Amino acid sequence: MATKALLVDPTALPFGSAASRGLAALVAIAALGGTASADITIGIFAPSVEFGSAQARLAYVQGLAKAVESATGQKTTAQSYASIGALRKDNVDFAIVDGQCLAAGMFGKLIASATIGGATTRPWALFSSAGESMQSLKGKKLAFMATGCNDAGFIDNAMLESEVDPQFFASRAGKPDLGAAVSEVASYKTAQAVFAPTSSGKGLTKVFDTGSVPNPGFVQVSEKLDATTSERVAGAVQSFGGTGAIGGWTKPQREIYTALAARLGKVTKTGILANPEPVRIDARDVLIDPPSLKDSALVDLHHHFIRPSGDRLE
Repeated sequence: MATKALLVDPTALPFGSAASRGLAALVAIAALGGTASADITIGIFAPSVEFGSAQARLAYVQGLAKAVESATGQKTTAQSYASIGALRKDNVDFAIVDGQCLAAGMFGKLIASATIGGATTRPWALFSSAGESMQSLKGKKLAFMATGCNDAGFIDNAMLESEVDPQFFASRAGKPDLGAAVSEVASYKTAQAVFAPTSSGKGLTKVFDTGSVPNPGFVQVSEKLDATTSERVAGAVQSFGGTGAIGGWTKPQREIYTALAARLGKVTKTGILANPEPVRIDARDVLIDPPSLKDSALVDLHHHFIRPSGDRLE
């Protein structure tokens, strides 16, 4: 492979200086016909996945980073984030992003979907500690997982199908992750209702099912990575089993996030006026003689015969 000459005079640089050492490294790379490879960064913001602790969450993404590093040969680091805004600000190359956030505003290129319990979505429900009916929760406090990704639309529209007034609950308490939101109702008793996956409401009363919510997705955020690196990362993630709350990964299923996105908007429902079914009368019915017309209407008469004079009948 041909290499380009470096237009720098090495003798003009101080021997042993940082500049001379950097130049020597570039010369070595050029002589080998290679290029310097950049590090890869992976972030995670998935508050709906119950890892149990912040350490367990970080350990999971670090294990995934090691798998990516083995597949690409590039140093890969991992970081856990407490908000979607902090993840965006850091300009990571790849990220595990909560399903609600992907639905609220898909960003990056989706390259894998997480599986939990063998599926890419989980059924959710409204759970209560104050009774088994919706009316028993009127004026009570609702705990919810605060993602910063259209939380109001998720609760009022996706979970409650735009059928409950926003003022139905006296107050709402946003928590940093799903586990903390459920604990507000199940353990601390500071709230009386919470939306959660059906497998997470142990010890609480299920009021009603609210539909399925997609699991987190693995997305490529950076647009500067070459196609080869992206393919290797995707392969490493989709084949990663790991240990933890996320059971594994599968090929990207964008439709599960767009389906939730369609439920985030308010739906105005109006009554439907149905046209009555016309009653058809057979024309022959009006031509049928009533049975009474077939009966003879006879009047009893007394017949009187008068014999005229002259004994002649007329």
